[in-house]
Amino acid sequence: MASRNTTVQVTVSAMALAIGLASPAAAQVTPAPVTNADRTAAPAQVSEDEGTPQDIIVTGFRGSLATALATKKEEIGVVDSISAEDIGKFPDSNLAESMQRLPGVAITRGDGGEGKTISVRGLGAQFTRVRLNGMEGSSSAGSSDIRSGYVSSRSFDFSTFASELFSTLTVRKTSTADIEEGSLGATVDLQTPRPLSYAKDFTLAASAQGTYDDLRRKVMPRVTGLISKKFLDDTFGVAASVAWTKRHTREEGWSAVDVIQGSLNRFCSPVGYSPQSPSNSTLNGTTATNCSTGNPRLPNTTQNNSNYALVDSAGTYIPRSGRLIRSDQEYTRFGATVTLEARPSDRTHFALDGLFSRYDVTRSDQTITALSFSRNAAQHGSAETSVVDAVRDPNGTLVYGLFNGVDLTNDLTLSKYTTTFGQINLSGSQDFGALKLDGFIGMSRTIYDKPRRTQIGIFANNINGYSFDFRNNRRFPTIGWGIDVDNPANFVFGPPSADNTVNGTLALARSRDEFNNLTAELNATLELTEGLNVRVGGSYREAQYERWSRDRVTQNLAPTIPAGATIGQLTTPIGDFGRTLPVQTISSWAAPDYAKFDSVFGFSSESGAYALNPPQMSSLDEGVRGAFAMVDLDTRALGGVRIRANAGVRYVNTQQVGLGPISGSPTTLTRKYDDWLPSATITADLTDNLIFRVAAAKVMTRPELSDLLPGSVSIALNTRTVSASNFLLEPIRAKTADVSLEYYFGRTGIISVGGFYKDIDSFIQALQRNIPYSQTGLPLSLLTGSSNTADTEFTFSSKVNTPGGPLKGVEINVQAGFDFLPGFLRNFGALANFTYVDSDITYCNNTACNLTTRAALVNLSKYAANGTLYYEDSKFSIRASGSWRDRFLLRVPSGRAGSDVQGNIDAFFLDATASYQITPQIQLRVEAQNLTNQELGFYQDSVRQDSLYSTYSGRKYSAGVALRF
Repeated sequence: MASRNTTVQVTVSAMALAIGLASPAAAQVTPAPVTNADRTAAPAQVSEDEGTPQDIIVTGFRGSLATALATKKEEIGVVDSISAEDIGKFPDSNLAESMQRLPGVAITRGDGGEGKTISVRGLGAQFTRVRLNGMEGSSSAGSSDIRSGYVSSRSFDFSTFASELFSTLTVRKTSTADIEEGSLGATVDLQTPRPLSYAKDFTLAASAQGTYDDLRRKVMPRVTGLISKKFLDDTFGVAASVAWTKRHTREEGWSAVDVIQGSLNRFCSPVGYSPQSPSNSTLNGTTATNCSTGNPRLPNTTQNNSNYALVDSAGTYIPRSGRLIRSDQEYTRFGATVTLEARPSDRTHFALDGLFSRYDVTRSDQTITALSFSRNAAQHGSAETSVVDAVRDPNGTLVYGLFNGVDLTNDLTLSKYTTTFGQINLSGSQDFGALKLDGFIGMSRTIYDKPRRTQIGIFANNINGYSFDFRNNRRFPTIGWGIDVDNPANFVFGPPSADNTVNGTLALARSRDEFNNLTAELNATLELTEGLNVRVGGSYREAQYERWSRDRVTQNLAPTIPAGATIGQLTTPIGDFGRTLPVQTISSWAAPDYAKFDSVFGFSSESGAYALNPPQMSSLDEGVRGAFAMVDLDTRALGGVRIRANAGVRYVNTQQVGLGPISGSPTTLTRKYDDWLPSATITADLTDNLIFRVAAAKVMTRPELSDLLPGSVSIALNTRTVSASNFLLEPIRAKTADVSLEYYFGRTGIISVGGFYKDIDSFIQALQRNIPYSQTGLPLSLLTGSSNTADTEFTFSSKVNTPGGPLKGVEINVQAGFDFLPGFLRNFGALANFTYVDSDITYCNNTACNLTTRAALVNLSKYAANGTLYYEDSKFSIRASGSWRDRFLLRVPSGRAGSDVQGNIDAFFLDATASYQITPQIQLRVEAQNLTNQELGFYQDSVRQDSLYSTYSGRKYSAGVALRF
C-alpha cells in the first residue's frame, strides 16, 4: 500500500452531478459505466489511504476528463463517456446538451431551444438505443404543432430527465454480441448513483439555482439533493437523489408551414384578363368585376396583368401559410432515484435501482397567419386574392408580394401534457471462480398523457394591403398585415357565413400513450484459460404500447358569441413580441384568451356541443427472445503486444401483435421475424499509450412502435397534414465496420482518429404525397367546421421501406491539459472534435418506388465540430463551449412539386460556466446558455433554400450555490 502522505483526489462522483460541485477535499471515483459483462460490478475505490508513488491531484473538470479517458482506454470497442462532474458542471439543461460535446454526437433542439434528441454519426434518434441502469427506456414528450409532433416509442426524449439524476453516461458506437440489438447509431447507457461507489460512509449534498430567461424575463428555480449512506462495514449502501426544476421558455419567429407553387390554388385575375380566375360563382359573389362579394378585381393594366402572371405560375414559389409565432412553454420537471446496493463479498454483488421522473408542461402556441394562400377557390382562398405588386428572384422565389383580399387567422393552441416515467430493476452477479453469473430483471412504464389540446381561431377576411418582404432578410420577412392586428374589433368569431366563409374555429382533443416494458436476462462467463473466456446468455423483452385519442364531435365548428359579449372581451394583447428578432415587426396582436373564451362558452366541460367522440384505440405488443454466444480474449502472445478481442453472434426472434381500427373495424395483425447478428472486435495496445481498434458487426433497428400501430392516423387540419402507420414495416438492417487509432498522453490528453462505414441494406422513410382529402380514406366528418372540403389538398405521409445505401465518416478527437506550461498557464486545457459523415441513400418518390432520389440521410450533418477551452485551479473554474452543426435534411422528398428537400440550417451554440470554491463544502456557480441567440431555421429546396421556419429562443443566465457535507 502506498504511503498515507500520497493522495489521489478525484471529485467526479454522482454527487458532483447532483450539485455541480467539485470539492478538492474529498477523494472518490466515478462509478464505472454499466456493461453487459457485469452490469453491477462495483468500481475500484480510491481512498485517502491509497495512492500512487507520487502526489497526483486530479479534481473537478480535469478529474472527470481523466475518468472518461480511463474508461475509454480500457474498453474493447469504440466508446465515449461523460462522468458525473462533466455533466453537472456543464451549462446544460439536460443530458442531450451534455452529450453534444462527444465526437460524432449532435443534438436536435425542441421548444425553447432545449436539447431534445441526439444524432450519433449522422443517425437520428430512432437509431439510438438508450438504456437506464441497463434497461431500455422509452421517453415521450410533446412539441409545438407548428414545427413537429412528439418523440415517441423507441426514440428517447432527453428533455424529460434532469441531468442530476445520473452519475455516468456512456455512448457505445460499436456492437458486441452481448449487447442487446436495436441500435444502428449507438447504445447510450445512463447510470444512476450507487452508494458503494463513494469513498465516504455518509454523503449529503444539495444545490439551488435560479435561471433567468431574457425572452420571458423571469427567474426560474432549480434545486437538487443527494444522500448516501453505507452500512455493515461498507457491504451495504443506500443512495437517493432528487431534482426539481421549474422553467418558463419562449420561442418567437416566423413560419411558412410550407412553400408552394403559385399556381397551386390560383389567384384572382384582373378585370378582363383571359382566362378569368376564379370563374363566376353566385354563392361566392364572383363576377367579371369581383373576386368575391365586396372584393373587387384589380383594373386591367399592364402592371396588374404582369404581376398576376408572375405570381400565378408554376415557376413561382410562395409561403403557404406565412405566420408569426410565439410559443410559450411552462414546465416543471421532478425526478428521483433510489438504490439499494449490497456487496457481501468480493464475489457477490446485488443492486436494486428505482428511477422516477415527471415532466408537466403547459404550452401555448400563438400565431397570426395569412391563410388564403393555402386554400383553394371552394374555400375562399387565394383564388379570391389579387396581386397588387410582386418581385421574384431568378430562382423563382417570390421575395416580395403585396395583396388584396387576404384572409387572416389569429390562433391560440393550448396544450397540456405530462410525461411520467417509472422504472425498477434488480441486478446481481456471482463469481464462482472459473464461472461467473450475472442476471437482470426490470420493469418500466412511460405514460404520455395529453388531457387538453384546444385550438381557438378568430378571423379577419378579405383584408387589403397584406404584404411580405424578404428583400432585406432572406430568412425572415417583414410583414404588413393590412389592418391593426392589435385591435380585436378587426376580427370575428362565429359560425360560417352563408357562402361558407369560415369566421372562427374551436377544436378540442385529448390523447394518451402508454408504454410498458419488461426485460429479463441471465448470462454466464466461463474462464477456459487465463485471458480466454466464453460468454453465453439469454434474454426476453416485452414492450406493450397503447394509444387512445378523442376529439370533438363537431370538430372546429365555432359557436355564436352570446348577446352582450364582444370579441374584445375574448382576447388579450400578447405584447413584447420580437425583441430578439432580426427584422422590425409588430410588437403585439390581440390573441384569443383561453380562460376568457372558456368562461363564455364553457367548452372545457366537454359536454353538449363540445362533447368528444368515443376513444379511438390502438395497441401493439412486441416480444423479443434473444440468445448469444461469444469468446473474449486478452493476451500478450503477439510479441508482447496486448491483444483484447471478442467475437460472437446474437440471435433474436421478434413477434409483434397489433390491434387497431382498419376501415372502421377492429383488426388484429400478427407477424414475426428472425435475425442473426454476428460481431467481432479486436483492440491492440501497440504501446502503453497507443491503441488500435477494429470492429465489424451486423446490426438492426426496429421501426418505431408508433409507426406500426394498425389504423393509427394523425390529422392536423390547420396545416393540412395527415400521417398514417404501416404495420408491415421491416426493420432497418445494416453491416458496419469501425477502425480507430488512439494516442493517450498526460493525465487528460488524447489524440484519436476513427473511421466508420455502414452499409444500410434497408431503410425507412416518410413518403409524402399531396392528394385531395377524399383520397386519404378518412371520414369527411373530421372536416366539419373547418375551411377544408373533400377536394382540399392534404399532405399525406406514411412510412415505407426503401433500399438504403452507404454511410461513411471520420471522427477526430483532441484534448489536452496544458500541464507542461509554466505558472498559472498550466491550469488551462482544451477539447476539440470534428466529425465528417457522408451518405448516399435511395429515397422513393412514389409508393411503387419506381421513381427514386439519391440524397444524404435525413438528420445527418456532413460536418460537425465541438470545442471547449477551460481554466481550473483549486478554487476557480471557468470554461466556454461551442458546438457547431452543419445543415442537414429533414425530409426527402419534400412532398411538394418543384421542391426536392426540406432541411435544417447550420447552427452554432456558445455556452459558458464558472464556479468558485468558497470552502470545501460551499461552491458558487454562474452559467450562460445560447450566448449567440442562435436561430432555429428550416428551409425548403436545396437550390432556392426558401425560408420555411425561423425562430429564436433567447439567452439563459443562471446563478446558484451548492453545499456538500
